Amino acid sequence: MLWVEMADNPEAWSRGLMFRKSLAEARGMLFKFNEPQELKFWGLNTYIPLDIAFVDDENRIVKIGRIKEMSMHSVSSEKDCIMAIEANDGFFAKKNIKVGDKIKVEKDDNEFKIEFDNE
Repeated sequence: MLWVEMADNPEAWSRGLMFRKSLAEARGMLFKFNEPQELKFWGLNTYIPLDIAFVDDENRIVKIGRIKEMSMHSVSSEKDCIMAIEANDGFFAKKNIKVGDKIKVEKDDNEFKIEFDNE
């Protein structure tokens, strides 16, 4: 399970996890977009290395990548996706989360949690 902040508007999409010095374990950010599209992320002004999982409109992970801190190199979904999940570097491997796994997003009070179908 991963507890996430929701980024669901242009301002939140642009800011993401920039300027953060740390990210607690099992915490991250969920980027939810209005329509499926090829997504691209980079690490500009991001001080911590991150994992990123791209999720299609069937809630299936289609790609997992890494975002290097302070990097202008973009990481692309390469396919149309509706969501992206950022977590601490190594989170997905540590939890044995892979391409093809499905996710479930639930609101719990003022937070969101993501459950993965391998849990």
